[in-house]
Amino acid sequence: LKSCSFASVAPLHGFADALRLGMPLPASVRTRVKQPEVQTRSRRRLLCGGVVAVAVAAGLGLGSRTAAGLSDQGTPAATQESDAIVERQLRSQAAGPMTDLWRPCAFMGGTCSCVGTLVFSNILGHAVREINSDGEVQCTAEALGAPSHRDVRVCWCQDGLAWDDEVRKGLASMVRQGLTPRVEISSDEAAEPGCDADSDGLWYGCVTMSKRWDTSVIPQVMARTAPPEEQLDMALRKLDACHRLAPQASLRVLGVRSGQAADAVEMPVGLAKTCSVLYKPDEGVTWTAATPALHCATEPGTCTTTPCECKRSTDHKLELHTPQGRKCWACSESGKEYTFRVNALAEQMEGTGLSWWPPYGINCPPILWFFMDWRAVVDGCPIISGYMFLLFSCLLIRKAEELSGGLIPWTRAAPLFGPALKRGEVWRFFTFTFFHVQFLDLFHNLLTLLDTLDVEGTPPIVLGDGSNLKCGVGAKQNFMCYPSIGMGSEHCLQVAIISAAIGGMCSTWVKFGDVVTGASALGFGLSGSIVALYALYAGADLDQTTSVQRSFQDWVWLRLIFVAFHIVMEFIRGLSQRDAAGLFAHTASFAAGFTYVLYFLPPMGDGTLLAAERPYVVACAYDLGDNGYSASGVPECIRLFSGVYEYQVSDVQHKALVAFIAIVGFTAFNTVVLQRKVRSSEAVLLAGMEVSAICCNRRQGSSAALPSNLEGKSIVVWCEVVGVSGLQPAPGRGEWDQQMEARCIGEDPRREAGALLDLRPEASARTRTVHGGDSPEFRESLFLPVKYHAKSSFLQLVLYDLDPTKTVVGVASLPLSQAMAKSEQKLKLQAVDPAAVGCSRAKVHVIFRLQEPAQLNQLKQGVKDKIDDGRFKLDYFEQQLASLRQLQTGGLPGAGALGSDA
Repeated sequence: LKSCSFASVAPLHGFADALRLGMPLPASVRTRVKQPEVQTRSRRRLLCGGVVAVAVAAGLGLGSRTAAGLSDQGTPAATQESDAIVERQLRSQAAGPMTDLWRPCAFMGGTCSCVGTLVFSNILGHAVREINSDGEVQCTAEALGAPSHRDVRVCWCQDGLAWDDEVRKGLASMVRQGLTPRVEISSDEAAEPGCDADSDGLWYGCVTMSKRWDTSVIPQVMARTAPPEEQLDMALRKLDACHRLAPQASLRVLGVRSGQAADAVEMPVGLAKTCSVLYKPDEGVTWTAATPALHCATEPGTCTTTPCECKRSTDHKLELHTPQGRKCWACSESGKEYTFRVNALAEQMEGTGLSWWPPYGINCPPILWFFMDWRAVVDGCPIISGYMFLLFSCLLIRKAEELSGGLIPWTRAAPLFGPALKRGEVWRFFTFTFFHVQFLDLFHNLLTLLDTLDVEGTPPIVLGDGSNLKCGVGAKQNFMCYPSIGMGSEHCLQVAIISAAIGGMCSTWVKFGDVVTGASALGFGLSGSIVALYALYAGADLDQTTSVQRSFQDWVWLRLIFVAFHIVMEFIRGLSQRDAAGLFAHTASFAAGFTYVLYFLPPMGDGTLLAAERPYVVACAYDLGDNGYSASGVPECIRLFSGVYEYQVSDVQHKALVAFIAIVGFTAFNTVVLQRKVRSSEAVLLAGMEVSAICCNRRQGSSAALPSNLEGKSIVVWCEVVGVSGLQPAPGRGEWDQQMEARCIGEDPRREAGALLDLRPEASARTRTVHGGDSPEFRESLFLPVKYHAKSSFLQLVLYDLDPTKTVVGVASLPLSQAMAKSEQKLKLQAVDPAAVGCSRAKVHVIFRLQEPAQLNQLKQGVKDKIDDGRFKLDYFEQQLASLRQLQTGGLPGAGALGSDA
């Protein structure tokens, strides 16, 4: 074929294929096939979108048909007849027009599943990285080793063959020997071409330009200038390209010296150091040459991308990943496996503050995971994420209750209230965790839940250097990856429900009539589960069975410090507020979460780190006593933190079950027997809203679906008068003396003439006299002790003009139930005397709080204590001042100089 004419290549299915195979053509022919060649180049470009991809695919078929048409037109009839006699034909027809199609497999940040050639490009198709992929690869610049960027990138895949380990090992052996892999395509499958000298005339070189990882094009003779790993990658991509040129032809590879006619069309097999058939249409991928033993890398920071064996039998073989996502192997001495997990960026950041924060997050605690990748957290920890969403949604329900004036009885039905349990409202043991009065309380509990994400599992978060937070996941192992030893979503939900309920039960033992709200008990229960899981991990020495990092057991103790800090802060808060019931409930929830793990023995992790579901269950290492071991074998034990604290599983589970039954039983006994004098109709106020039982509560003669249990009970209305705005005094009038009065009456004054100002109030209080103009500010609190009646209790705010005589300027009225439902209000003043100060646009700003008499007494006592403390300090300073004046006047002997200095 070296002197072939145009006619001798007519059997080829298109000139483009002839050009691909590197066959030299006369100059006259080259000018005639210029257009198909351009089409061949253009269709290799990466374009964005499926429409462009289809257009490129259509162009492929058009280019092939055009080349064939040119071949028929330029071939004489005599030449065609002679070619019909030729038996040997190159089988290079592509398998359909879609063979060269590049498909988008992932956008930036996603995972690309590709077996073949993977290209990392911008959205317009400009490639910046090209590698061979054998599976899933993270589509990020860091994972693919591409330069950092700010624009949107896309990963494209051109499917190829799955070259097995033997092929990779053989090619790697060639590269290590300094040989250049030369790929050849067979021209006659019927002759069964192989690596013998008789088959030399059946093989022709697949001569194509090679692309480096940075997509720069180099000739075959320059391939040796690239690093060995890149040479192997280029060889694999070339194999895929040659197979796409001739999908029905066999492939073989020759190991030749660089520059030894590697780009020639034909080459005798005797000139090659190594020869192997790589692919046969009827057999698939194969390797026929003898491959010398390939030893794995032994230096930290390096690995071998082809299957290898350890040179020393005492070494441990580790499976790692390259930054490009390819599997690689290394051999390490026993106990030093962690050194091969270290990546360059982790080594650089180790010990620095940067390693604790996103986007790198090598040492990030769980509380920061949500801010690193909230989508991965929601997917990996759906239960805790769902709890946080429900908690926030329930706070919105609470706000909707305030705005609707109490139409939604959320405050009444959700909190845990002991007297309501006497009517069978046991759902309060589970709903009180979803009730929060204000966002600040919710925010603290949300932080606690974020710090317990690892009790459910470790989300696969991709870090800034391309590695993954979760050990055993992703294309790149992290220096401080976070092993997933959580109990899973099902057990996480169960421990959340059980621990919160037990905490609520124990709170009723201390103060039966108190209202319990908030998700702090839930957070303590999950924290107890975390401590139990880490205690089991450390006690069973599971660190010795993994090689994910230097020592995860050190991180276990650091993780426990985070949990301990949260617990200590909560206990300090409880002690400072003298909240005995809260402290007892939190302690019980923590113990319940801890005990849940010991009783149910949930699976540890999801299999990415530990092979067994319950590796912490070990054989007992101590003597059971005179009875000896059972006939079935050595009993199972669990160890907490170390082998010193070892307990038999059956014994622990029995004690945990007894404790749970005792807690439930004593809660029922306390509710029914010990608190039998407490009425089930008790009601209290929480943030101005009623908390009481709602079951079996229909009063006789009442048509209301949910009558109030506060009816007829004594309460204190705390009315904080802020000020009045929008008054319209007469022209030329300056400031005058004003006063505000708060009244509680038993009739509706809104439709009565004179606003029932002559009616004697049940309770009333007045502010001090304020000298002001059209917007006086009072800023004074008034307290009205009254009896609550939902339909007949009304509040009045009366503004008086005291200059020159006391006259009524305006009145604002509202039901007491409305004041209880909405604390801060701006009420419109209704004019009483039109000749007085105008108030058509005037509003009074007031804040209502409803308190129980006991709460008011506590408030008074607190104010009295502060006043007494201030008086004591004032007396002390006055005594000090008097002594100083006496020294200045020379009242003491020899005190003149001292007095002057003073």
